Amino acid sequence: MAKIGVKNFRYGILTEALDGTATYGVGKKPAKAISCNVDISNNDVKLYADDALAESDTSFQSGTVSLGVDDEDDEVLADLLGHTIINGEMVRNSTDVAPYIGFGRIITKMVGGVYKYKVEFLCKVKMSEPSQENTTKGQDLEFGTSTLEGQVATLADGTWSKTQTFDTYAEAEAYLDSFFGEGTAATVAFNAGSGTGSYDSISTVVGAIIPVPNGSALTPPSGKVFAGWDTTSTATTPDITDTYKVTSASVTLYAIYVNE
Repeated sequence: MAKIGVKNFRYGILTEALDGTATYGVGKKPAKAISCNVDISNNDVKLYADDALAESDTSFQSGTVSLGVDDEDDEVLADLLGHTIINGEMVRNSTDVAPYIGFGRIITKMVGGVYKYKVEFLCKVKMSEPSQENTTKGQDLEFGTSTLEGQVATLADGTWSKTQTFDTYAEAEAYLDSFFGEGTAATVAFNAGSGTGSYDSISTVVGAIIPVPNGSALTPPSGKVFAGWDTTSTATTPDITDTYKVTSASVTLYAIYVNE
């Protein structure tokens, strides 16, 4: 097994009820993913009795997460660090308190020559103020990227991480979306398939039911007529004709044509 990529960083503000139930707000993307490093510290306690090791504890103690991202967006930083945005200006105050968040990502793996997609979700994280380093443009151009760091903690019941591996990226994305529930921001794009023409993407939320275009802006291939939409480009009959319930944060619907 080899890990060969990471993408789709997603976070949501954590709310813990008095009974320990954890819920997360709208899922948001902090920026495009470059890297993610999770460093875990475990307990290391040993009890010796009768000149031998009798008990030991190597359970989870705490952790840190370091995220390499392609951009530092003020709206995202304010959300993650408890700052405020006033008339487009981010105001940092020493009394600001960063909220706890849930953070997840999708890791691409190669297992026996087959791609797999693993979701790793950290249940309780608090981000810290990032350091800043800027350099002048030199003779050789170098891209400057940003690093966000945080502390990994446990929920009231001791849970700190959840993972699951899927055969398809769509399944992995739907699982990651499920942590944040309906309300997660989503984009639905439309592909003309074997025809021509186009429709603008729709910005919505996961769980929303949206009307789909009627195909009037598309030109079907010769001898075909527009019949509807499908989530796969190889479908021969459409599953979607009037409305579509959004199931993940990024969806493409393909135009399906049938014989006249």
